Parts: sequence; structure tokens; C-alpha cells
Amino acid sequence: MLWRDALIMYDRATRSLWSQVNGRAVAGKMTGQRLREIPSSLTTWREWKRRHPNTLVLTKPPLRGSPYQSYFADPQMIGVRGSKNRDRRLPGKELVFGLEREERTAVVRLRDVERRQVLNAEGLGIPLVITTAGTYQRRVEDRTLTFEPIDGTTMRDRETGSRWSTERGTALDGRMKATKLERVTSRLVYWGVWSRFHANSEIVRPGN
Repeated sequence: MLWRDALIMYDRATRSLWSQVNGRAVAGKMTGQRLREIPSSLTTWREWKRRHPNTLVLTKPPLRGSPYQSYFADPQMIGVRGSKNRDRRLPGKELVFGLEREERTAVVRLRDVERRQVLNAEGLGIPLVITTAGTYQRRVEDRTLTFEPIDGTTMRDRETGSRWSTERGTALDGRMKATKLERVTSRLVYWGVWSRFHANSEIVRPGN
């Protein structure tokens, strides 16, 4: 089943329907409830395995091709039933990180993050640092930090020279060692789908 052009999940215990975009129940006994989010990262299997060699992998039976092949190939097809892009500020099939904090929403384009690796920006009313592994508030103890990439898993702030994990938002060494950045909810989604759930979301532009 679809809701706002995105698949919904069904739980057998309460027969409720849940949105995969925001984790909220949209019908059934659990309507209005929200699942607890577990942080995830966009990365390659090689890089993930290097960091977490004992990872357990869920495998599924192989498929011949993809039932969504035509959907992925058509930039104008927002929903599988042919819905149109309602917010023309970005192309409907633009992949974005949807950001949420204290009832405010914003997006940043995936290509901007991939190009910078570590993107410093202003959004949701706070200074942000955005990576494919996670998004964080970069204000710590009344100081706004500016980050730059080191490698695929770490970054450095220019102000103190400390080294941070992009995956956990924790300072690994330097003057800020053991300090933890506040994580901001982030998920990868098509703009045409995100804008159906969060109309008029702020579009975050790259900063320094």
C-alpha cells in the first residue's frame, strides 16, 4: 500500500499501518505513535566492513532485475502511480537528506554532501555539519565549529584541531576529546516524496 506516494508498513500485532518516511502510524490502533529511530549511514559495504568487521548481514533471495527499474529511470515519475512534483524548487527525483529538529524540517541535496564530504551550513535555526554518515549541530559550549574531512570516517574542526567520528559525532582526540555533537534526524529520500510530507521545507545551501 502507498500513502503520499511512499510505501507503508503493516504490523501484525495491532494491524496498524506505518509510514516508512517518518515512522508514524497513519492508520489503526497505533495512529499517531512514532517508532524510535536508529541512526544509519550511507556508505559502501567495503568501508562499513572495514569499520565493523563483525557485522551481521541480512540476505534475501536474489531477484532478476528490479520491479522499480522503470520508476528509477523516469525522472518525471514521482510516485509509482504517476504523481507529479508539487514543489518545483528542486527536481522531484533529486535525492536529499531530509532533516528534522523540534518540529522544523529542511533538506540538503545528496550531491552537495558528496561533493564536500563534510558540509558546514546553517539550517533549522542552528549551525549544522552534514555528512553521509550523519548530521549534527556544530555549536559546542557557545562555540561554532567548522569541520573539514580527513577520510571517509573522520573529520577535523579548524578551531581546535580535534578529530571527530562522522559516524558517531564524537571527538576521538584533541582538545575536544570525548565531546559529543548533538545528532539531527536525517534520512535519504527523493525530494518529490519528502515535500509531500513536509511542505515548504527549508533548502539548506552549502556554507564554508
